[in-house]
Amino acid sequence: MKKSFTRKRIMILGAGVYQVPLIKKAQEMGFETIVVSCKGKYPGIDLADIFLDIDTTDVERVTEAAREYGISGVATTGTDVCMPAMGSVVDMLDLPGTGYGAACRSMDKILMKRAFMLAAIPTAAFSAFDDPVEAKRFADHIGYPVMVKTTDSSGSRGITKVTAERRFAFAWERAKSVSRSKQIIVEQYLSGVEFGAQAFVHGDKVAAVFLHGDTVTPAPYFSPIGHSMPSSLTDNQQRKVEEVIEQAVRALGLRDCVSNVDLMLVDGEPMIIEMGARMGATCIPECISVYTGMDVYEHVIALAMGEHRDITVSNRQANAGLLLRSDKTGTVRLLDVPEDVLKHPDLIDLQWDISVGDQVCKFKVGPDRIGHILVKANTSQAGERLVECLASQLTITVYQEGERMP
Repeated sequence: MKKSFTRKRIMILGAGVYQVPLIKKAQEMGFETIVVSCKGKYPGIDLADIFLDIDTTDVERVTEAAREYGISGVATTGTDVCMPAMGSVVDMLDLPGTGYGAACRSMDKILMKRAFMLAAIPTAAFSAFDDPVEAKRFADHIGYPVMVKTTDSSGSRGITKVTAERRFAFAWERAKSVSRSKQIIVEQYLSGVEFGAQAFVHGDKVAAVFLHGDTVTPAPYFSPIGHSMPSSLTDNQQRKVEEVIEQAVRALGLRDCVSNVDLMLVDGEPMIIEMGARMGATCIPECISVYTGMDVYEHVIALAMGEHRDITVSNRQANAGLLLRSDKTGTVRLLDVPEDVLKHPDLIDLQWDISVGDQVCKFKVGPDRIGHILVKANTSQAGERLVECLASQLTITVYQEGERMP
């Protein structure tokens, strides 16, 4: 039986695995949760105080629902596709958060990179196309390798590194298959050290920046599969990163959010790849929470409800997180965790998103994850080694259709 709604209400956009901690935290903080998502096998649906079967990309319906339910705040994490709807709700109901124009700039890579270029923020040279012939001509001109990207998706969908012109057509079709606008970006490939950051934006000011190391799948897809803290960048490099992020926040117009930033250190100088108006995924909130001793999900909820909480760092505990993944598509027949892994003194969290009997996909992008593992260590590098070691000891048996089981 649903609760009677006598408390403040917060709308959570999305009901997937990345929104579950946000939903739970909002409820712990005493807020009624209005969870918006298409119907499906999403774990946040059953957790919601009220579930609304609405596509989070439907700006008009999401905004109407926000008005109807009299929400006091709106939030999400780990997804970009709902940002225009979230921005519309912020504007129409005069709520804390990033408005519609800035939300669109943070989601659409063309608008984002144009804003960066206008503000002289260091980023890769690019151009956008709807014609594959023109796009390939541009790629040939700037020289391979290049990156081919869809403009309006998240979770690393449709992103491919193209090392030679014979591979361009494949990358173009891959990007086009997940693009709603059918506009495709071709951009300069940046060679350097890839890393990330989460910028805590209070009002329109950057209150704090937390840098993290990134673990990504090999070329040509470069999907994030893990993160670690603290960053290995020097103090001087970190100061440069913070300056660039502050400029980018102003250029996009972000407000009252935790912003996920992808960066590359090229010849010692930071360049921004992408920047969102929402917090990152792939264990990033958990890594920052362990490092700081501060509940990052709670901070996101507080921001959405108009509260600027102090940002404290009490632990500085090095840690690393990694997604659990399947190497093939099929039905899960066995999930086994050795006792040595479960009892390891540095294991913080081991979570399965699936159960025996569930269907899983061969990992290509973030939403294909089947769980995660999080550890602490003396250094971020030691954490990365440990999390890989523990993950390698897990047994995940998946049978494909037609495959004989022993």
